[in-house]
Amino acid sequence: MLVEIAKVLVTLAIFVKASVEDLKTREIDDKLWLLMIALAIPLNVIQYFQEPFNLIFAIVQFVFIFILANVMFYLLNFGGADCKALICLSVMFPIYPEIFEFTVKGFIFALSVLTDSVIVAPLIALYFFLRNALKGDFAKTMFVGYKVKVDEIPKFHNLLEWVENGKIVRSLRGIEFDESKVKELKKRGVKEVWVTPALPFIVFMTFGFVVAVTVGDLIFLILSRIT
Repeated sequence: MLVEIAKVLVTLAIFVKASVEDLKTREIDDKLWLLMIALAIPLNVIQYFQEPFNLIFAIVQFVFIFILANVMFYLLNFGGADCKALICLSVMFPIYPEIFEFTVKGFIFALSVLTDSVIVAPLIALYFFLRNALKGDFAKTMFVGYKVKVDEIPKFHNLLEWVENGKIVRSLRGIEFDESKVKELKKRGVKEVWVTPALPFIVFMTFGFVVAVTVGDLIFLILSRIT
């Protein structure tokens, strides 16, 4: 149990660090993933001698995740850092961690983190809605972004409103920041503009990791409730 808790805390710290780096620079130092693997090996050895687990399954799940990550990278245009994070998860957790008794375990932990990440990602809309509602900023874009001063648009944010055919339009699908479009907005006296952050997937993977460790595999949980 203590080893699994240590593995969870180490992984969470690395994922949070990776998320912060990705948000700030859109790059993640590979040393983080090397560190995770370097720590995973002795922790797994200790865990195995304390509570032996199925080594064949551990190898099979790693091979499966390794192949899946490469397919996602080369065929589905998935981020390199996200694929490395997924592979590192399969190394750190050869079996599903059992921290809480109520956790609904999936088949392969790294896969559970991935699916949970995809499921929780849309919840960001709730955050935007509450943030905007508290400020009194109501618009169709309130579920996908927020308003900022037109002269203070944060880095790595896309525009949700711009000038098109002489009119100011808003869209739920953002466009990349363009200085010329911002100038057009200024010409029309716009003081604040709706923007949306281009959030890297590693951020959602971090939340998905927490959900997988605590609540469990959300797909397995849903299926268990309807069957």
